[in-house]
Amino acid sequence: MTDDERIVITGIGAVTPIGLKVPEYWSALEAGVSGGRTARNSDLEDFHVQIAAEIDMPEDLSEYFPSRKAIRRLDRYIKYGYMAGHQAYIDAGLDDIPKRERIGALIGTGAGGLDSHEENIPRINERGLSGASPFYIVNAIPNTATAYLTMQKSLLGPSFSLNSACATSNHAMGVGASLIRSGLADVMIVGGSEAVANKTSIAAFGVIMALSSRNDEPERASRPFDRDRDGFVMGEGAGVLVLERLSHARARGADIYAELSGFGFTSDAYDMVAPHPEGEGAARCIRAAMNSAGIAGDELGLINCHGTSTQIGDRIESMAINSALGSELAASVPAHSTKSMTGHLIGAAGAVEAIAAIGAFRSGIIHATINLDERDPDINLNVSAENRDGRGVRHVLSNAFGFGGQNASVVLSRI
Repeated sequence: MTDDERIVITGIGAVTPIGLKVPEYWSALEAGVSGGRTARNSDLEDFHVQIAAEIDMPEDLSEYFPSRKAIRRLDRYIKYGYMAGHQAYIDAGLDDIPKRERIGALIGTGAGGLDSHEENIPRINERGLSGASPFYIVNAIPNTATAYLTMQKSLLGPSFSLNSACATSNHAMGVGASLIRSGLADVMIVGGSEAVANKTSIAAFGVIMALSSRNDEPERASRPFDRDRDGFVMGEGAGVLVLERLSHARARGADIYAELSGFGFTSDAYDMVAPHPEGEGAARCIRAAMNSAGIAGDELGLINCHGTSTQIGDRIESMAINSALGSELAASVPAHSTKSMTGHLIGAAGAVEAIAAIGAFRSGIIHATINLDERDPDINLNVSAENRDGRGVRHVLSNAFGFGGQNASVVLSRI
């Protein structure tokens, strides 16, 4: 593959429950910090699930937003997306690129502006048309995080949003890379943003028993691959990455974090919620990502698992990895779950976890899977409750599997 075809990552930004900027986030991952807590920002007193991995917004957001009026008017998912996007934009030095029509954006989301629905729907039911805020529609629809970023940064290239539930960010990375390779853009700012640590989302996922109800110890509730896991912890935040051709990045002297060397997309075509019982679609997705990257299974140095902490999801992901790599490799390649600390960021999960993988390249540390007291005997993966040496890692597979059987895996490579 030529330097014009290779896609690299030159900027990153993260807003997470364990760090509002990338350095804080990486440090928290290495320290094994849990973002789980008893919910403070939503009243869950009458819910059987009363925990979440929430974000407390700082009072001073002048670094990101021009006025306090702008802050008040924006749904949280737009704020998170812009904050992470701004970080990535500055990190990549994109102000120095004069051709704004060659820079695009693709910030996906699983749910869009749920806060805005929560606020407006009761008022509409009570007062009719006059109860709706004039900002309701633009705050609720899923493309506004992308649109707001393009307006604030004067980006004139391809811009839109996409939604594939928990696979959203990985799809955004692959689609962004494809747009660059097709010649439609030189740079794509991609990722996902989600503000779902609220009553609506926790009710929706709680009623199908997808969430942990370990209310007495919320910091230990997210426990991927542990024998006693009982569901995921709802998280929120955003992750954004800047993609460009290797030749373009080198020509402008950009700092390069990693290469997006491969990606694979598949569908289970099986169920609206449950994954294929043998992990067939996920296994094909993993193989497709490795084939796209041109690597064999024994070249993987790390698997950043989807690892949600649900009984069925973790078990079937293990089956898929074993099917794709073979049981011997699946049991030997280091694997971990970032969600053990961040909770599940739904549409933002893949991007936040790709940034965690980049952190392993930068620090040489593979972060632990916390709360792993006793590995489920049905899980044949090399997961560890301790940090490990990652200095030899050259390629990382990062998985994301969404409701509806929509699967997206990416391979990130050291460069």
